[in-house]
Amino acid sequence: MTKEFDRRSFLKTLTAAGSVVLLAPVLAACSPLNNAASSPSASAFGNPVKGGTAVLAIQDNPVNMDPADGQLYSSLQVYQNIFSTLINVEADFSFAANLATTWKQEDPLTWSFTLVQNAVFHNGDPMTAKDVDYSITRMKTHGLGAFVAFFDSVEVIDDYTFKIHLTKPYGPMEATLASFVNIVSQKAVESQDPKEMPIGTGPYMMTEWVKGSHVTLKRWDKYFKSDKPYLDQVTFQSVPDDSVRLAGLQTGQFDWIQTVPAQQIPDIEKSTTISHTKAGPYFPYLIELNTTGGPFASLQARQAINWAIDRTEIVKLSFFGAAIEAAEAVSAPNPFFSGANYYDGGPDLDKAKALLAQANLTSTDLEILVEQEDSSYTLIAQVLQSQLQKIGLNATISTASSADYFGRLASQKFDIAVTYFSASLDPALTYYLLGYSTSGFNFTGYKSPTLDAALESFTFNPDQDARKKLYPDMVKLFQQESPFIFLANRYAEYFTKTDFAGAVSLPTLEIRAEDMWISK
Repeated sequence: MTKEFDRRSFLKTLTAAGSVVLLAPVLAACSPLNNAASSPSASAFGNPVKGGTAVLAIQDNPVNMDPADGQLYSSLQVYQNIFSTLINVEADFSFAANLATTWKQEDPLTWSFTLVQNAVFHNGDPMTAKDVDYSITRMKTHGLGAFVAFFDSVEVIDDYTFKIHLTKPYGPMEATLASFVNIVSQKAVESQDPKEMPIGTGPYMMTEWVKGSHVTLKRWDKYFKSDKPYLDQVTFQSVPDDSVRLAGLQTGQFDWIQTVPAQQIPDIEKSTTISHTKAGPYFPYLIELNTTGGPFASLQARQAINWAIDRTEIVKLSFFGAAIEAAEAVSAPNPFFSGANYYDGGPDLDKAKALLAQANLTSTDLEILVEQEDSSYTLIAQVLQSQLQKIGLNATISTASSADYFGRLASQKFDIAVTYFSASLDPALTYYLLGYSTSGFNFTGYKSPTLDAALESFTFNPDQDARKKLYPDMVKLFQQESPFIFLANRYAEYFTKTDFAGAVSLPTLEIRAEDMWISK
């Protein structure tokens, strides 16, 4: 048996690293070898060329253009090109200037910023620090408020300088600003429905939105980066079927597509008529276990699931190799990646069966809940169903629409639920939202002072080196308690025409159209 992780020693480490504080409740594809054989870099196309139009085929339909509410990933894919963040994240996980030209942490509770002086909203109004204040204050009371719950206030110094004051030191500060905080115009928000009529300072402005079909964006001539964007027009076309997207790319209907059938990736990567980006493991898939009742109220039962899981088989059969095995929220090359695994050596069916016997379950029947809109959920559930049967657990798969699926998660009407979490640039954004006792995203219902203390010390530490030292032990604690279990990290990889340049797979999963162009 794997040696018991010493909780007392870990809590002693936490106390030494910094005081433990109480938190307010908050709401909330390709093989590893493909990086060596990726499509030509942007430099291989020569200098960027301005002009032209492009059609980008995404998987789902955007539903909301208000960046304070977010909702679906497909909405973010579009509106992140309409709005601008203060800072960007690059493919190497470094942070770069965007609306903010400089920023620094003055003390554990204060960050200061200097803005560009030429950013203009699509309604013609100049952007100033007052807009930053309004955007963050407004966001706190909207759907994505969980990500700025620890922002106390914005102090406007003048039009182009300001400070963000925090309620407590916040480790994922830069990751949060780069991922979720888009700057809006107060006048635009208050004069028209921001869900339908987005007005930002981004490289493109929306000219047409045919719901269920496409969103068309036009180049913003007053964009604060005078050399960008390169394309005159970008259309985001919603195409839910992987094969249809691939066929559209092959026939020239699309310039860029989000995913292809995973089993075809090895052949597509050898194609001379299709290019592809480097792949990044930025999509962590996991299962959530309902700990409020049923079989997984038992720690032994949750640990038995861990010992029964064969991640190699899941990657092979559910993702056709277009993912990497994962026992934590992030994978290499994320700088926080630890490689920690409390169940190292698994799967071990004998250990799993022994733990189930200790759990003394009254029934071996359970349900795996999946969302019908994501076919990978069902594939994962089918593999899990087979693996759990080997230890005597009889699982049925229940498919629900998106609304029903999230309703059942929120009301804890499930045994096991398959899901993924896209906010994984900094692992605190994943673990805190999914695992803190009072988080609105804690669908497992698990409440643990030990896990809360670990989360607090990791999340609310301003020293990044110290956070990286704390992280592996926090991962092991979550693995040991197992309210949720990470399975695989799917690769984000994009496929393009051979003359389409500038597409990059980013850790935020952002589709940064301002960098794309058509090579002449």
